[in-house]
Amino acid sequence: MFHVNHSKQKNQPITEIFLENLLVPNQAITNIPCTLALVFAPHPDDEVFGCGGAIMRHIDQNVPVRVIIVSDGAHGVSDENKTEYTRQRQSESITAAHTLGYGTPIFWRYQDRQVYYSEKLIQEILTAIHETGADLVYAPSVFEMHPDHRVLGMAVVEAIRRIGKAVRVALYEVGIPLRPNLLLDISDLAARKTAAMECFVSQIARQRYDQHITALNRYRTYTLPASVTAAEAYIVISAEELSNDPLKLYQSEHTRQKALGLVLDSSDMPLVSIIIRSMNRPTLSDALDSVALQVYPNIEVVLVNAKGTDHREVGEWCGRFPLRIVTSEEEFPLHRSRAGNVGLQAANGEYLLFLDDDDWLAPDHIAKLSDALAAHPICSAAHTEIACMDNEKQPTGMIFNHSFNASLLMASNFMPVHSVLFRRTMLEYGCRMDETLDLNEDWDFWLQVSLRGDFVFIPEISAFYRIHDSSGVHRQKVFFGAAYARIYDKWRTLWPAKRLAKLMEDFWNAYAAQRELANTQTQLTNTLTELVNTQTQLANTQSQLVNTQTQLADAQTKLAACQVKLDIVCHSRSWRITAPLRQINQMIRSFLNRP
Repeated sequence: MFHVNHSKQKNQPITEIFLENLLVPNQAITNIPCTLALVFAPHPDDEVFGCGGAIMRHIDQNVPVRVIIVSDGAHGVSDENKTEYTRQRQSESITAAHTLGYGTPIFWRYQDRQVYYSEKLIQEILTAIHETGADLVYAPSVFEMHPDHRVLGMAVVEAIRRIGKAVRVALYEVGIPLRPNLLLDISDLAARKTAAMECFVSQIARQRYDQHITALNRYRTYTLPASVTAAEAYIVISAEELSNDPLKLYQSEHTRQKALGLVLDSSDMPLVSIIIRSMNRPTLSDALDSVALQVYPNIEVVLVNAKGTDHREVGEWCGRFPLRIVTSEEEFPLHRSRAGNVGLQAANGEYLLFLDDDDWLAPDHIAKLSDALAAHPICSAAHTEIACMDNEKQPTGMIFNHSFNASLLMASNFMPVHSVLFRRTMLEYGCRMDETLDLNEDWDFWLQVSLRGDFVFIPEISAFYRIHDSSGVHRQKVFFGAAYARIYDKWRTLWPAKRLAKLMEDFWNAYAAQRELANTQTQLTNTLTELVNTQTQLANTQSQLVNTQTQLADAQTKLAACQVKLDIVCHSRSWRITAPLRQINQMIRSFLNRP
């Protein structure tokens, strides 16, 4: 029996009621039947916000419920506070679980906003479904705004689609209302759900999510009788139906979100193959760990066993990325160039990168290079700066930081092998490692790639190059060593005329610049000489001035002494007594001198 919304007009045609029911159900059920329910929550609290009422309904029906909380919910928390904050959020979920009555949740501890749509996640979800025997799986809606919600919802949908039977998925809403095909009446459970939501003190302090969800549950009664005061909305789909992509939940919605740039789906980004030529050195663990920590979401690891039958087991995963070990039936150990070509043949990526088993990458290395290639479609490769380290992983002070220059590359290699991400199209052009070379096979490879386009340079250190005694190329005499001679001998007839002309142009420009610099230095030297001479003359003049000033000071001293003597005479008694005589003498002289 349908419960019609009596707030509508009394004479509303029945066809309109049924049309509305195609959009939102106008009836609610009190239980979603199953034998065991498995709930996937992207963060601690989503299991309560999204489907807390449904969990309580199952428990009331004596149906077991298992809850898996996928991420730690610690996005934006500083490293020093992250452990305590994660522990707090887990504690809040455990307390809420006791309120709901289902037991204790399982924590997978993915990093918040690091939940990627990947084969590894899908396989983990499939394993959880099979191990629990769940026939009803709750997951966040693929329409959610939070990327972790969307990704987890898509991964659960894909996992159930592969199962193909006997399992249903129930997509729930938290951040964005979905378009449901089922409403669950939780009127009698609303107060208990509120109590469970209030357990998440850390989140309610930031935003009153509990009030938002209460309002959402109330809003979901819009098409229901007035007796229903709270409801949860779901899209419930069976595994069989998923094969037909109902409501465009999988492919079409994925395509729509991809077009909007919203989907954090690894398949939306080019696959990057990281090729590791392994001699099973102890440093291999460092190389693999650095790959596992890459923030770029779509990577495959192709590990070429160059040592032989006693190579260690490495498993099928490198973090969240699939790993394949490639073993050739050829005689071991494999030559470096041969191992490189084996890896190139096995790689599936649109972009490729070599990583030796004694080097390692910073977490953003692949992401930077991939973004650079995407932004420069005419470039054949991209490269970054590389810091050189010693055996103890301490900086040597040397950094490979030359920007790309095709002429410079003709003279010497300035790009360690793992600094460069190159396009798969280079293989279609025939680029391969030269298996006749004992050393500098990577330089030779870059020379081949450079003929197809420039390399875009990223002036930031994002990988590390370990230099040790076994690095034979570093013992070669630069420009004149045997390894250099092999490259020059091979390429002297292979470089195109344009490339040689560019090399000659660069040489001439460098020569002209050097001559101009020499002339400038000569002019500067002459100017400095003139300046020195002028300073000498100035010093002499200053010396003469000092002498003159000294003589003047002496004369002034003598004059002052004479003045003192004169003053004494003029003020003496004898001078005053003889004053009349001097006056008479003056008068006589004046009279005698008259004409």
